[in-house]
Amino acid sequence: MLTFGATKCEHLGVVKRAIMGFCMDVDRVHSEELATWKEKYMAALFEMDKGRLNQRITEAEMAVAKRTRELFQGDGDTSSGTQLRERKALEAAFYALQALRSIAQGDRGAARRSFAA
Repeated sequence: MLTFGATKCEHLGVVKRAIMGFCMDVDRVHSEELATWKEKYMAALFEMDKGRLNQRITEAEMAVAKRTRELFQGDGDTSSGTQLRERKALEAAFYALQALRSIAQGDRGAARRSFAA
């Protein structure tokens, strides 16, 4: 359960600011496929309702995993600059979501490990 004591709220703010750095990579990639996972990712990052946060994180993780599979199974040129940027953005989003989930569940050590990976 997520509680919003001063310390946890401050820590969550720090994590969200760090995560926004990852968003810069995401913003460089533009495609229709990106819209779905990026929207869900951003919704998770900015969810303020502690009752919905885990649901938003799960939805975003599923969208990131789905898009990652699509890129992996795609017939297109997997070495293109756009796909490489999107793959990096997906990886960054995945780690950021893990960190956000850890913070929401009160495991700060796991959040640090997610960002260190």
